[in-house]
Amino acid sequence: MMILLPLLSPALVYFVVLVVLAVKKNTKGIATSLVFFVVAVTVGYWSIIQSRSSTAALGFLWLPFLGSIVGFLGLVFGRWAGESREREPRRILGWAALVASLVLVGYTAAEGVKTRSRASWRDRDRATFNAELYRNRELIARAVASNPARERAFLDSSIRANIDDRAFLLAALHSDSISPDVLDTLAKSRDRGIALEAIRNPATRGETLTSVYETNEPPDYFFQALAGHANTPPAILRKIYANPGVISGLEIWFAGNPATPKDVLAKISAGTSDEHVLDRLIQNPALDCSMLRQVAAGLKRVNRPADDYSGGRVAERVRMEC
Repeated sequence: MMILLPLLSPALVYFVVLVVLAVKKNTKGIATSLVFFVVAVTVGYWSIIQSRSSTAALGFLWLPFLGSIVGFLGLVFGRWAGESREREPRRILGWAALVASLVLVGYTAAEGVKTRSRASWRDRDRATFNAELYRNRELIARAVASNPARERAFLDSSIRANIDDRAFLLAALHSDSISPDVLDTLAKSRDRGIALEAIRNPATRGETLTSVYETNEPPDYFFQALAGHANTPPAILRKIYANPGVISGLEIWFAGNPATPKDVLAKISAGTSDEHVLDRLIQNPALDCSMLRQVAAGLKRVNRPADDYSGGRVAERVRMEC
């Protein structure tokens, strides 16, 4: 609230001034001021929505501030721009207020145009990159298929030859024919997108995943991939579960990972009311009898009928395990 106060104070003062003038029937310039206010807020709103950033919504906090400042300038223009030459200073200030308001609104509009242009450029760049990525995937798949019994050697050498080609690396990292040594190298990449795809590859060793957790600061960016990877060591999984940092929603990844320590699975089984997490737990072969009973109880907590598909699956597993 203390942060919002400096932004909202000018708007409160602005509307109090308009109300006082209206009550005193001194309405000159009020209509002009309100038009300026509405135009400034409208242009500001348009400028903000051109951005696709997750933090763009914070810009809405500035709209009352922008609107009130331009509104005050509009009030000065409306009241003083038409003054006689005997009051030349006021007339000059009135027209100066118009210029200042046009500068503020024009700057806001220009920023919106720039943001829109950058977004369009990024869209075109992303489309070009995606087309190259898909093309590389097809080329790699055909090349691997044409090298029977040599898939790993071929793909490893191709990756080393194209180590600076991001589109090629991202396409290649979806293959299960990459050696753990090459994956270890790529997991240390400064390009976090490359490193993340290397971590997600099922062939990545536990030692590599441990290194990623211990050497990246902060490591939160990789937590989802680490939580769902079957080769992540139990000690690392426990640390991530205990301290997920800023990453939320990791339970579903722990729930579906057979490598998740049983003590962590037991806590999730006993405490979750998320039906998607419960469904992943049902599919996890690591669950024992007591955990499966907790899952069955969890399904009742989320109002899932006992005879539904998930209920039938957990009942079948309870009969087999218990």
